[in-house]
Amino acid sequence: MAAEQRPACTKTFTLNNGPGVSLDDETVVKSIVHGLKSGYRLIDTAQLYGNEPLVGEAVRTCGVARSDITVVTKFPGWYHGDPSAALDVSLKALGLDYIDVFMMHWPISETPTSPPQPLRPDQSPTFVEAWKKMETLVGPRCKSIGVSNFTQKTLETLLETATIVPAVNQVELHAFNPNLKLVPYCQSKGIHVMSWRTLGGLGTPDGPLGNGLFVDIGKAHDCSPAVVSLSWAVQRGVSVIPKSIHYGRIEDNIKLVTLADDEMIRINAVHEKIGKFRIADYIPALQLEVDGKPTIRGWSKVELGWEDAQGNWLT
Repeated sequence: MAAEQRPACTKTFTLNNGPGVSLDDETVVKSIVHGLKSGYRLIDTAQLYGNEPLVGEAVRTCGVARSDITVVTKFPGWYHGDPSAALDVSLKALGLDYIDVFMMHWPISETPTSPPQPLRPDQSPTFVEAWKKMETLVGPRCKSIGVSNFTQKTLETLLETATIVPAVNQVELHAFNPNLKLVPYCQSKGIHVMSWRTLGGLGTPDGPLGNGLFVDIGKAHDCSPAVVSLSWAVQRGVSVIPKSIHYGRIEDNIKLVTLADDEMIRINAVHEKIGKFRIADYIPALQLEVDGKPTIRGWSKVELGWEDAQGNWLT
């Protein structure tokens, strides 16, 4: 069956509670509406992306029932002391009555100053303190709460005192950063994993769109390498949020395929043969030098739980 003839295929996951290219506003809204009309039912955004108003407009005008759409947004570190105010900001920007999943964008807290400054892991408000305040938000205006860019280390700390388990943990996940330990850990705790940059990008070496393995598997299933990468993640029980303004790619990316067990094993092992690569290490906005050492917004990779003191990857 030719790829363009495959029916749209989506996978629904049940949660435990039941800035890229600069584009004109009209293009963004139309691409989101096209995605929703093509069968997509999950939209991911964040206050830092600056496009919540456009997402809200698309949701309101697409013709798809609001109850059928899952809207995810995230608030930045300078709202860790007042997540309630952050919720008000997002709801107003979106122009919606409620948010389906409201997330802490990073475990890193920041000062509510201009410009915001990162706080140390033990400085108040910590992500644990922010989470306790987030728990009070769950209700008519906020259906569920989650986290983003958390690891086993930060989740263990959070879960020590949490009364609500995060519904979602959104993390960077692709063949060169497959999170083979983090995904099952989250699933064992009832936390659903959502992946960003599943198609690679930002200089990933020989990424999924060009890697020979993905090309070959794509040919075997009569689909694109992108669909192979997305299908690999979804088959692991992970939600994906591919981004595109091209209608053809939007329509193609939703046509998932079922990969054979040996194909899944081979993709899981790609990072062992080619090397590990973390896109977050190369996003300029995340890079900050502290005491002459590189950090992710002020925290070391050990503090984030990405690596141990010897540099071994932990996720």
